[in-house]
Amino acid sequence: MAQRVSLWRSVFEAFSIPEVKKRALFTLGAIVVFRLGVAIPVPGVDLSAFAGFFQGLGGGIFGLLNMFSGGGLERFSLFALGVVPYINASIIFSLLVPIIPRLKELQQQGDEGRKIITRWTRYATVLLAFIQAFGYSYIIVNQGLLKAGELKIPFYIISIISMVAGTIFLMWLGERITENGIGNGVSMIIMLGIISQFPDYVASTYLAITSGTNPFWALALIIVFIGVTAGIVLVQLGARKIEIQYAKRIVQGRVYGGQSTYLPIAINQGGVIPIIFASALLALPLTVINFIPGIQWLRSYVGEGSAAYLGAYALLIIFFTYFYSAIIFDPRDVSENLRKWGGFIPGIRPGRYTSDYITRIINRVLLIGALFLTIIAILPYLIIGASGISGIWIGGTSLLIVVGVGVDMMKQIEAHMVERQYESLIKKGAILGRRL
Repeated sequence: MAQRVSLWRSVFEAFSIPEVKKRALFTLGAIVVFRLGVAIPVPGVDLSAFAGFFQGLGGGIFGLLNMFSGGGLERFSLFALGVVPYINASIIFSLLVPIIPRLKELQQQGDEGRKIITRWTRYATVLLAFIQAFGYSYIIVNQGLLKAGELKIPFYIISIISMVAGTIFLMWLGERITENGIGNGVSMIIMLGIISQFPDYVASTYLAITSGTNPFWALALIIVFIGVTAGIVLVQLGARKIEIQYAKRIVQGRVYGGQSTYLPIAINQGGVIPIIFASALLALPLTVINFIPGIQWLRSYVGEGSAAYLGAYALLIIFFTYFYSAIIFDPRDVSENLRKWGGFIPGIRPGRYTSDYITRIINRVLLIGALFLTIIAILPYLIIGASGISGIWIGGTSLLIVVGVGVDMMKQIEAHMVERQYESLIKKGAILGRRL
Protein backbone atom coordinates (compact mmCIF):
# COMPACT_ATOMS: atom_id res chain seq x y z
CA MET A 1 0.00 0.00 0.00
CA ALA A 2 1.46 3.31 -1.06
CA GLN A 3 2.37 5.68 1.73
CA ARG A 4 0.01 8.59 1.94
CA VAL A 5 1.70 11.83 0.94
CA SER A 6 1.30 14.55 3.54
CA LEU A 7 -0.53 17.71 2.59
CA TRP A 8 2.34 20.08 3.32
CA ARG A 9 4.86 17.93 1.54
CA SER A 10 2.57 18.05 -1.51
CA VAL A 11 2.77 21.84 -1.48
CA PHE A 12 6.56 22.00 -1.32
CA GLU A 13 7.16 19.24 -3.86
CA ALA A 14 4.40 20.18 -6.29
CA PHE A 15 6.58 22.19 -8.63
CA SER A 16 9.04 19.32 -8.95
CA ILE A 17 6.41 17.42 -10.95
CA PRO A 18 6.21 18.60 -14.59
CA GLU A 19 2.47 17.91 -14.82
CA VAL A 20 1.66 19.89 -11.68
CA LYS A 21 4.02 22.70 -12.71
CA LYS A 22 2.33 22.95 -16.10
CA ARG A 23 -1.14 23.01 -14.53
CA ALA A 24 -0.09 25.59 -11.92
CA LEU A 25 1.38 27.93 -14.55
CA PHE A 26 -1.78 27.62 -16.65
CA THR A 27 -3.90 28.48 -13.61
CA LEU A 28 -1.71 31.51 -12.83
CA GLY A 29 -2.10 32.71 -16.43
CA ALA A 30 -5.88 32.35 -16.16
CA ILE A 31 -5.79 34.40 -12.94
CA VAL A 32 -3.99 37.25 -14.73
CA VAL A 33 -6.53 37.21 -17.58
CA PHE A 34 -9.44 37.21 -15.11
CA ARG A 35 -8.10 40.18 -13.15
CA LEU A 36 -7.42 42.14 -16.33
CA GLY A 37 -11.02 41.65 -17.42
CA VAL A 38 -12.28 42.86 -14.04
CA ALA A 39 -10.31 46.09 -14.50
CA ILE A 40 -11.73 46.92 -17.97
CA PRO A 41 -14.99 48.95 -17.63
CA VAL A 42 -17.97 48.77 -19.95
CA PRO A 43 -17.92 51.82 -22.30
CA GLY A 44 -20.36 54.67 -21.73
CA VAL A 45 -20.65 54.61 -17.92
CA ASP A 46 -19.75 57.52 -15.67
CA LEU A 47 -17.60 55.46 -13.30
CA SER A 48 -17.26 58.08 -10.55
CA ALA A 49 -21.03 58.58 -10.40
CA PHE A 50 -21.62 54.82 -10.48
CA ALA A 51 -19.13 54.30 -7.62
CA GLY A 52 -21.07 56.74 -5.46
CA PHE A 53 -24.35 55.10 -6.41
CA PHE A 54 -23.02 51.62 -5.62
CA GLN A 55 -21.74 52.66 -2.19
CA GLY A 56 -25.15 54.13 -1.43
CA LEU A 57 -26.82 50.78 -1.98
CA GLY A 58 -25.39 49.56 1.33
CA GLY A 59 -24.68 45.98 0.27
CA GLY A 60 -27.75 43.78 -0.09
CA ILE A 61 -27.95 41.51 -3.09
CA PHE A 62 -25.62 43.79 -5.07
CA GLY A 63 -22.93 43.39 -2.42
CA LEU A 64 -23.30 39.61 -2.67
CA LEU A 65 -23.07 39.71 -6.47
CA ASN A 66 -20.07 42.03 -6.30
CA MET A 67 -18.28 39.58 -4.02
CA PHE A 68 -18.79 36.72 -6.49
CA SER A 69 -17.63 38.87 -9.40
CA GLY A 70 -14.40 39.82 -7.64
CA GLY A 71 -15.28 43.51 -7.53
CA GLY A 72 -16.27 43.56 -11.21
CA LEU A 73 -19.76 44.87 -10.47
CA GLU A 74 -18.64 47.93 -8.51
CA ARG A 75 -16.35 48.78 -11.45
CA PHE A 76 -19.08 47.88 -13.97
CA SER A 77 -16.47 45.95 -15.89
CA LEU A 78 -16.63 43.38 -18.69
CA PHE A 79 -16.79 40.70 -15.98
CA ALA A 80 -19.46 42.49 -13.93
CA LEU A 81 -21.70 39.41 -14.07
CA GLY A 82 -18.86 37.06 -13.14
CA VAL A 83 -19.86 33.39 -13.26
CA VAL A 84 -23.07 34.03 -11.33
CA PRO A 85 -25.34 33.19 -14.33
CA TYR A 86 -23.49 29.89 -14.78
CA ILE A 87 -23.82 29.10 -11.07
CA ASN A 88 -27.53 29.87 -11.16
CA ALA A 89 -28.04 27.73 -14.28
CA SER A 90 -26.11 24.84 -12.71
CA ILE A 91 -28.14 25.05 -9.50
CA ILE A 92 -31.39 25.19 -11.46
CA PHE A 93 -30.52 22.04 -13.40
CA SER A 94 -29.34 20.32 -10.21
CA LEU A 95 -32.76 20.98 -8.71
CA LEU A 96 -34.61 19.93 -11.89
CA VAL A 97 -32.78 16.64 -12.50
CA PRO A 98 -34.63 14.66 -9.77
CA ILE A 99 -37.95 16.26 -10.76
CA ILE A 100 -37.97 15.98 -14.57
CA PRO A 101 -37.77 12.33 -15.76
CA ARG A 102 -36.03 13.27 -19.03
CA LEU A 103 -33.17 15.00 -17.18
CA LYS A 104 -32.88 12.14 -14.69
CA GLU A 105 -32.70 9.66 -17.57
CA LEU A 106 -29.95 11.69 -19.24
CA GLN A 107 -27.94 11.81 -16.02
CA GLN A 108 -28.15 8.04 -15.69
CA GLN A 109 -26.83 7.55 -19.23
CA GLY A 110 -23.28 8.41 -18.18
CA ASP A 111 -20.93 10.79 -19.94
CA GLU A 112 -23.09 11.24 -23.04
CA GLY A 113 -26.15 12.21 -21.03
CA ARG A 114 -24.16 14.56 -18.82
CA LYS A 115 -22.73 16.25 -21.91
CA ILE A 116 -26.26 17.06 -23.07
CA ILE A 117 -27.15 18.49 -19.64
CA THR A 118 -23.94 20.54 -19.70
CA ARG A 119 -24.86 21.95 -23.13
CA TRP A 120 -28.32 22.92 -21.90
CA THR A 121 -26.72 24.50 -18.83
CA ARG A 122 -24.59 26.68 -21.12
CA TYR A 123 -27.65 27.80 -23.08
CA ALA A 124 -29.40 28.67 -19.80
CA THR A 125 -26.29 30.57 -18.70
CA VAL A 126 -26.44 32.78 -21.79
CA LEU A 127 -30.15 33.44 -21.23
CA LEU A 128 -29.67 34.34 -17.55
CA ALA A 129 -26.66 36.49 -18.40
CA PHE A 130 -28.70 38.41 -20.98
CA ILE A 131 -31.50 39.06 -18.46
CA GLN A 132 -29.05 40.13 -15.74
CA ALA A 133 -27.05 42.34 -18.13
CA PHE A 134 -30.24 44.06 -19.30
CA GLY A 135 -31.19 44.69 -15.65
CA TYR A 136 -27.83 46.26 -14.86
CA SER A 137 -27.96 48.40 -18.01
CA TYR A 138 -31.47 49.54 -17.17
CA ILE A 139 -30.32 50.65 -13.71
CA ILE A 140 -27.47 52.64 -15.27
CA VAL A 141 -29.81 54.42 -17.68
CA ASN A 142 -32.63 54.90 -15.17
CA GLN A 143 -30.30 56.37 -12.52
CA GLY A 144 -28.68 58.75 -15.00
CA LEU A 145 -25.21 57.23 -14.69
CA LEU A 146 -24.31 57.50 -18.37
CA LYS A 147 -21.52 59.73 -19.59
CA ALA A 148 -22.55 63.08 -21.01
CA GLY A 149 -23.80 62.73 -24.58
CA GLU A 150 -24.07 58.93 -24.43
CA LEU A 151 -27.09 57.57 -26.35
CA LYS A 152 -29.29 55.05 -24.57
CA ILE A 153 -29.95 52.51 -27.33
CA PRO A 154 -26.29 52.10 -28.39
CA PHE A 155 -25.33 51.86 -24.73
CA TYR A 156 -27.87 49.06 -24.16
CA ILE A 157 -26.49 47.10 -27.11
CA ILE A 158 -22.81 47.55 -26.21
CA SER A 159 -23.34 46.99 -22.49
CA ILE A 160 -25.40 43.81 -22.86
CA ILE A 161 -23.11 42.30 -25.48
CA SER A 162 -20.01 43.14 -23.42
CA MET A 163 -21.26 41.63 -20.16
CA VAL A 164 -22.80 38.52 -21.77
CA ALA A 165 -19.58 37.94 -23.72
CA GLY A 166 -17.63 38.36 -20.47
CA THR A 167 -19.70 35.69 -18.74
CA ILE A 168 -19.34 33.30 -21.71
CA PHE A 169 -15.58 33.86 -21.68
CA LEU A 170 -15.36 33.19 -17.93
CA MET A 171 -17.45 30.03 -18.36
CA TRP A 172 -15.03 28.87 -21.07
CA LEU A 173 -12.02 29.88 -18.97
CA GLY A 174 -13.39 27.92 -16.00
CA GLU A 175 -13.74 24.79 -18.13
CA ARG A 176 -10.18 25.20 -19.39
CA ILE A 177 -8.89 25.53 -15.81
CA THR A 178 -10.73 22.33 -14.89
CA GLU A 179 -9.15 20.47 -17.81
CA ASN A 180 -5.66 22.00 -17.87
CA GLY A 181 -5.22 23.70 -14.49
CA ILE A 182 -5.64 22.87 -10.82
CA GLY A 183 -9.03 22.53 -9.16
CA ASN A 184 -12.54 23.17 -10.39
CA GLY A 185 -12.37 26.13 -12.78
CA VAL A 186 -15.60 27.92 -11.86
CA SER A 187 -14.92 27.48 -8.13
CA MET A 188 -11.39 28.80 -8.66
CA ILE A 189 -12.72 31.93 -10.39
CA ILE A 190 -15.10 32.58 -7.51
CA MET A 191 -12.33 32.01 -4.96
CA LEU A 192 -9.96 34.34 -6.81
CA GLY A 193 -12.62 37.03 -6.94
CA ILE A 194 -13.16 36.78 -3.20
CA ILE A 195 -9.43 36.73 -2.40
CA SER A 196 -8.98 39.91 -4.45
CA GLN A 197 -11.30 41.63 -1.95
CA PHE A 198 -9.31 40.47 1.10
CA PRO A 199 -6.91 43.46 1.20
CA ASP A 200 -9.88 45.84 1.43
CA TYR A 201 -11.47 43.66 4.13
CA VAL A 202 -8.26 43.57 6.16
CA ALA A 203 -7.69 47.33 5.77
CA SER A 204 -11.22 48.20 6.90
CA THR A 205 -10.94 45.81 9.85
CA TYR A 206 -7.57 47.29 10.85
CA LEU A 207 -8.94 50.84 10.74
CA ALA A 208 -11.99 49.81 12.75
CA ILE A 209 -9.87 48.15 15.45
CA THR A 210 -7.23 50.88 15.73
CA SER A 211 -9.71 53.74 16.00
CA GLY A 212 -9.81 53.89 19.81
CA THR A 213 -10.98 50.31 20.32
CA ASN A 214 -10.10 48.01 23.22
CA PRO A 215 -7.00 45.96 22.17
CA PHE A 216 -8.75 42.88 23.54
CA TRP A 217 -10.94 42.73 20.45
CA ALA A 218 -7.95 42.69 18.11
CA LEU A 219 -6.66 39.52 19.80
CA ALA A 220 -10.17 38.06 19.98
CA LEU A 221 -10.76 38.58 16.26
CA ILE A 222 -7.48 36.84 15.37
CA ILE A 223 -8.41 33.86 17.56
CA VAL A 224 -11.93 33.69 16.12
CA PHE A 225 -10.58 33.91 12.56
CA ILE A 226 -8.16 31.02 13.15
CA GLY A 227 -10.85 28.98 14.89
CA VAL A 228 -13.36 29.53 12.08
CA THR A 229 -10.79 28.53 9.46
CA ALA A 230 -9.89 25.35 11.33
CA GLY A 231 -13.57 24.52 11.83
CA ILE A 232 -14.30 24.95 8.12
CA VAL A 233 -11.45 22.58 7.20
CA LEU A 234 -12.68 19.94 9.67
CA VAL A 235 -16.28 20.13 8.48
CA GLN A 236 -15.32 20.18 4.78
CA LEU A 237 -13.31 17.00 5.25
CA GLY A 238 -15.71 15.39 7.73
CA ALA A 239 -18.03 12.55 6.72
CA ARG A 240 -20.06 9.77 8.33
CA LYS A 241 -18.98 6.45 6.82
CA ILE A 242 -21.64 3.75 6.50
CA GLU A 243 -20.13 0.29 6.09
CA ILE A 244 -21.20 -1.54 2.94
CA GLN A 245 -20.55 -5.23 2.22
CA TYR A 246 -21.03 -7.05 -1.08
CA ALA A 247 -22.05 -10.67 -1.28
CA LYS A 248 -19.94 -13.07 -3.32
CA ARG A 249 -21.32 -13.97 -6.75
CA ILE A 250 -20.08 -16.59 -9.22
CA VAL A 251 -20.52 -15.57 -12.86
CA GLN A 252 -19.14 -17.89 -15.57
CA GLY A 253 -16.76 -19.48 -13.12
CA ARG A 254 -15.45 -16.19 -11.75
CA VAL A 255 -16.04 -14.93 -8.22
CA TYR A 256 -17.22 -11.32 -7.89
CA GLY A 257 -17.90 -9.26 -4.78
CA GLY A 258 -17.12 -10.28 -1.24
CA GLN A 259 -15.30 -7.05 -0.42
CA SER A 260 -16.21 -4.42 2.16
CA THR A 261 -16.36 -0.67 1.50
CA TYR A 262 -18.24 2.32 2.87
CA LEU A 263 -20.74 4.97 1.83
CA PRO A 264 -19.50 8.46 2.84
CA ILE A 265 -22.16 10.93 4.01
CA ALA A 266 -20.54 14.37 3.98
CA ILE A 267 -21.31 16.66 6.91
CA ASN A 268 -21.57 19.69 4.62
CA GLN A 269 -23.28 18.25 1.54
CA GLY A 270 -24.52 21.51 0.12
CA GLY A 271 -21.29 23.44 0.59
CA VAL A 272 -22.03 27.16 0.59
CA ILE A 273 -25.23 26.84 -1.46
CA PRO A 274 -27.64 27.01 1.56
CA ILE A 275 -25.99 30.26 2.68
CA ILE A 276 -26.15 31.69 -0.84
CA PHE A 277 -29.84 30.83 -1.17
CA ALA A 278 -30.65 32.31 2.23
CA SER A 279 -28.57 35.45 1.62
CA ALA A 280 -30.12 36.05 -1.80
CA LEU A 281 -33.65 35.55 -0.49
CA LEU A 282 -33.12 37.99 2.39
CA ALA A 283 -31.26 40.48 0.20
CA LEU A 284 -34.19 40.93 -2.16
CA PRO A 285 -36.49 42.81 0.27
CA LEU A 286 -33.54 44.95 1.47
CA THR A 287 -32.77 45.89 -2.12
CA VAL A 288 -36.40 46.86 -2.71
CA ILE A 289 -36.32 49.00 0.45
CA ASN A 290 -33.23 50.83 -0.85
CA PHE A 291 -35.01 51.80 -4.07
CA ILE A 292 -38.27 52.96 -2.43
CA PRO A 293 -37.62 56.10 -0.35
CA GLY A 294 -40.89 55.97 1.56
CA ILE A 295 -40.18 52.67 3.31
CA GLN A 296 -36.50 52.98 4.14
CA TRP A 297 -37.38 53.25 7.82
CA LEU A 298 -38.00 49.49 7.74
CA ARG A 299 -34.24 48.89 7.53
CA SER A 300 -33.91 49.38 11.28
CA TYR A 301 -36.26 46.42 11.83
CA VAL A 302 -35.35 44.01 9.03
CA GLY A 303 -31.87 45.25 8.03
CA GLU A 304 -28.70 43.20 8.20
CA GLY A 305 -27.76 42.41 11.78
CA SER A 306 -31.25 42.94 13.23
CA ALA A 307 -32.82 40.22 15.36
CA ALA A 308 -35.48 39.49 12.72
CA TYR A 309 -32.82 39.24 10.00
CA LEU A 310 -30.59 36.86 11.98
CA GLY A 311 -33.51 34.67 13.02
CA ALA A 312 -34.79 34.38 9.45
CA TYR A 313 -31.23 33.85 8.20
CA ALA A 314 -30.66 30.90 10.56
CA LEU A 315 -34.00 29.25 9.74
CA LEU A 316 -33.49 29.63 5.99
CA ILE A 317 -29.98 28.15 6.13
CA ILE A 318 -31.26 25.09 8.01
CA PHE A 319 -34.20 24.74 5.60
CA PHE A 320 -32.09 25.00 2.45
CA THR A 321 -29.51 22.56 3.87
CA TYR A 322 -32.17 19.84 4.12
CA PHE A 323 -33.94 20.94 0.95
CA TYR A 324 -30.83 20.83 -1.22
CA SER A 325 -29.79 17.45 0.21
CA ALA A 326 -33.24 16.03 -0.50
CA ILE A 327 -32.95 17.17 -4.10
CA ILE A 328 -29.46 15.85 -4.89
CA PHE A 329 -29.36 12.71 -2.70
CA ASP A 330 -32.14 10.09 -2.74
CA PRO A 331 -31.68 7.26 -0.18
CA ARG A 332 -34.18 5.12 -2.10
CA ASP A 333 -31.98 5.18 -5.21
CA VAL A 334 -28.94 4.30 -3.10
CA SER A 335 -30.82 1.42 -1.48
CA GLU A 336 -32.02 0.15 -4.86
CA ASN A 337 -28.52 0.32 -6.35
CA LEU A 338 -27.07 -1.57 -3.38
CA ARG A 339 -29.69 -4.29 -3.74
CA LYS A 340 -29.09 -4.50 -7.50
CA TRP A 341 -25.32 -4.99 -7.08
CA GLY A 342 -25.55 -7.32 -4.12
CA GLY A 343 -24.55 -4.78 -1.50
CA PHE A 344 -25.99 -4.44 2.00
CA ILE A 345 -25.42 -2.66 5.30
CA PRO A 346 -24.49 -5.16 8.04
CA GLY A 347 -27.42 -5.69 10.37
CA ILE A 348 -29.90 -3.83 8.14
CA ARG A 349 -32.34 -5.59 5.82
CA PRO A 350 -32.28 -4.54 2.14
CA GLY A 351 -34.96 -2.38 0.54
CA ARG A 352 -37.06 0.03 2.58
CA TYR A 353 -35.18 -0.71 5.83
CA THR A 354 -31.88 0.29 4.25
CA SER A 355 -33.45 3.44 2.83
CA ASP A 356 -34.89 4.40 6.22
CA TYR A 357 -31.55 3.74 7.94
CA ILE A 358 -29.65 5.94 5.49
CA THR A 359 -32.30 8.66 5.86
CA ARG A 360 -31.88 8.66 9.65
CA ILE A 361 -28.11 8.97 9.32
CA ILE A 362 -28.42 11.80 6.78
CA ASN A 363 -30.85 13.75 8.96
CA ARG A 364 -28.47 13.61 11.93
CA VAL A 365 -25.41 14.51 9.89
CA LEU A 366 -27.23 17.33 8.10
CA LEU A 367 -28.25 18.83 11.43
CA ILE A 368 -24.57 19.19 12.37
CA GLY A 369 -23.77 20.69 8.96
CA ALA A 370 -26.74 23.07 9.09
CA LEU A 371 -25.85 24.33 12.57
CA PHE A 372 -22.24 24.81 11.50
CA LEU A 373 -23.27 26.83 8.44
CA THR A 374 -25.61 28.90 10.61
CA ILE A 375 -22.80 29.71 13.04
CA ILE A 376 -20.44 30.64 10.19
CA ALA A 377 -23.07 32.92 8.62
CA ILE A 378 -24.23 34.83 11.70
CA LEU A 379 -20.93 34.91 13.64
CA PRO A 380 -19.73 38.18 12.02
CA TYR A 381 -22.97 39.92 13.02
CA LEU A 382 -22.69 38.60 16.58
CA ILE A 383 -19.08 39.81 16.87
CA ILE A 384 -20.02 43.24 15.53
CA GLY A 385 -22.93 43.47 17.97
CA ALA A 386 -20.81 42.40 20.94
CA SER A 387 -17.77 44.57 20.15
CA GLY A 388 -19.63 47.58 18.81
CA ILE A 389 -17.10 47.80 15.97
CA SER A 390 -18.58 48.38 12.55
CA GLY A 391 -16.72 47.48 9.38
CA ILE A 392 -14.81 44.45 10.70
CA TRP A 393 -14.51 41.22 8.75
CA ILE A 394 -13.77 37.72 10.08
CA GLY A 395 -14.86 35.50 7.19
CA GLY A 396 -18.33 34.04 7.04
CA THR A 397 -19.52 33.01 3.58
CA SER A 398 -16.46 34.21 1.70
CA LEU A 399 -14.05 32.37 4.01
CA LEU A 400 -16.12 29.19 3.67
CA ILE A 401 -15.81 29.33 -0.11
CA VAL A 402 -12.09 30.12 -0.08
CA VAL A 403 -11.19 27.38 2.41
CA GLY A 404 -13.45 24.84 0.70
CA VAL A 405 -11.94 25.46 -2.73
CA GLY A 406 -8.44 25.53 -1.24
CA VAL A 407 -8.98 22.12 0.40
CA ASP A 408 -10.21 20.65 -2.91
CA MET A 409 -7.17 22.10 -4.70
CA MET A 410 -4.78 20.57 -2.15
CA LYS A 411 -6.51 17.20 -2.56
CA GLN A 412 -5.91 17.36 -6.31
CA ILE A 413 -2.23 18.23 -5.81
CA GLU A 414 -1.92 15.36 -3.36
CA ALA A 415 -3.54 13.02 -5.90
CA HIS A 416 -0.87 14.00 -8.45
CA MET A 417 1.83 13.30 -5.88
CA VAL A 418 0.42 9.82 -5.13
CA GLU A 419 0.06 9.13 -8.85
CA ARG A 420 3.71 10.05 -9.33
CA GLN A 421 4.72 7.61 -6.59
CA TYR A 422 2.79 4.81 -8.27
CA GLU A 423 4.39 5.59 -11.65
CA SER A 424 7.84 5.60 -10.02
CA LEU A 425 7.19 2.21 -8.41
CA ILE A 426 5.96 0.77 -11.73
CA LYS A 427 9.04 2.00 -13.57
CA LYS A 428 11.38 0.60 -10.90
CA GLY A 429 9.54 -2.71 -11.02
CA ALA A 430 9.87 -2.87 -14.82
CA ILE A 431 13.62 -2.12 -14.65
CA LEU A 432 14.11 -4.76 -11.94
CA GLY A 433 12.13 -7.28 -14.00
CA ARG A 434 14.35 -6.74 -17.04
CA ARG A 435 17.49 -7.19 -14.92
CA LEU A 436 16.18 -10.45 -13.51
